[in-house]
Amino acid sequence: MRKAVIIFVFVIALVACNQENKKVETPSNTKANVTVKQEETTPNYNNVFIYEVTETSILIAPPATDPEASYPVFEIFIDQDTKIEGSKDKFDELTEDDDVKVWVRRKGEGKEFAKKIVVK
Repeated sequence: MRKAVIIFVFVIALVACNQENKKVETPSNTKANVTVKQEETTPNYNNVFIYEVTETSILIAPPATDPEASYPVFEIFIDQDTKIEGSKDKFDELTEDDDVKVWVRRKGEGKEFAKKIVVK
């Protein structure tokens, strides 16, 4: 009986070690790929409005729900790689008060460049 218990414990230990090896064999970049796809589908700025359009950028802000509160305004730069989709598809068509979703990429000294803008 004692030998059976020792063999049983030995088998359990081997199975547990085998499970650890399976975890190590799993590709480590799988989770990173899922994260990238999620970042691509989730806008950096959602439910914002264009506050002002300049020659090279747009200023966006959340909707003002409280007239006594102050709200942040973000400057998003536009370049040749920016895609504009939705009800408008050109930078020249963007106007103040457009409801937008914005995906950005960082470039240079803290500047945010629009990767994609979807106009509702």
